[in-house]
Amino acid sequence: MELKLIADVGFVGFPNVGKSSLLNELTRAQSKVANYPFTTLEPNLGVYYDLILADLPGLIEGASRGRGLGIKFLRHVERTRILFHFISAESEDPIKDYKVIKKELGEYNTELADKPEYLFLSKSDAVSAEDVADKLKKLKKLNPKAMAISILDDKSLEAVRKMLNKIIDEKTVAKTEE
Repeated sequence: MELKLIADVGFVGFPNVGKSSLLNELTRAQSKVANYPFTTLEPNLGVYYDLILADLPGLIEGASRGRGLGIKFLRHVERTRILFHFISAESEDPIKDYKVIKKELGEYNTELADKPEYLFLSKSDAVSAEDVADKLKKLKKLNPKAMAISILDDKSLEAVRKMLNKIIDEKTVAKTEE
């Protein structure tokens, strides 16, 4: 028997998009954070009330075909209920970044591309407000739930906490209906 579910929420995206930083900010996790790709090589778990959050290693194009440590990393995504998908506001082409990760998820396992997803334009403090607004407008066409976040912005952190609280409420309702 293999235990599949390791977390309620899995953080996915390219390397170095702020996944570990947000996990540390929301929980008492102490994930290593550094300004270079592949700082995270194994899932880091944190607890937010009764939700388990998993900061998953960054994915790259070709991961579903084994590029890098892709298959190993994608196996972890299967073990989550909901995805928090991170796109860096510093990206030159956030739409392409989003589509690459969605494609890799779907090519590895079609069910992954259909998981409930929240989309974050992360590191929104690193670029101009105009740039954030432009990129967010484009991302909202792909996912209406898209929002800009920064771990330096209390307002955006509070919005993420509200999302997590809603997920907790939905989880509680599902448990009582069983």
